[in-house]
Amino acid sequence: MRRVPRDVCRPIACRSGEVLWAAVCGGREPAEALHPQDREDLVAELVGLGWTDLEIAALTRMTTYTTARIRQRLELPPNEERTGAAA
Repeated sequence: MRRVPRDVCRPIACRSGEVLWAAVCGGREPAEALHPQDREDLVAELVGLGWTDLEIAALTRMTTYTTARIRQRLELPPNEERTGAAA
């Protein structure tokens, strides 16, 4: 599983508290524990870093359907799955 960059693990404005945010970023707690706006912020950050819906869902313990719904609500395009071979 990919690791969340440290700067994402330290949000500027977090309604759920920094400890819970860090636990979700570390895969130790499900994103469902976060305030809904914090969940949206996390999805937006990870999509911006190139994470796919599948990667975000695996980290946050959300379904890919829920991840995609949040991403679509934020009007963010999906990221392409990465392949092991370079073109």
